[in-house]
Amino acid sequence: FFGAAAHAMRRILVDAARRKSRLKRGADRIRVELTDVDIVTDAPPDEVLLINEALENLEEEDPEQSEIVVLKFFGGLTNEEVAEALGISERTVYRQWVCAKARLFRWVSRQQ
Repeated sequence: FFGAAAHAMRRILVDAARRKSRLKRGADRIRVELTDVDIVTDAPPDEVLLINEALENLEEEDPEQSEIVVLKFFGGLTNEEVAEALGISERTVYRQWVCAKARLFRWVSRQQ
């Protein structure tokens, strides 16, 4: 359940960022306000899209690390909850999380 929710949240944020990015560039779109769900992010749309691209890259290279990032970042799960959801140790989650953050940071740094 948490995995599906985290992936859904990621898609919502990326779609919202893409929508804002298109609107910012003057696309002929009708703006539809969300009434049931407010999407709150302080990050500019371009940054959200860059993070998503970095996650897609990480997913190709190391699916387990990508899943941990999605569950922690978008799902808000703790290391203990991620470990339980994925059937791995909490220590493995911690090590993979640290490694994934470093890989994402390097990838994003090269893109800017």
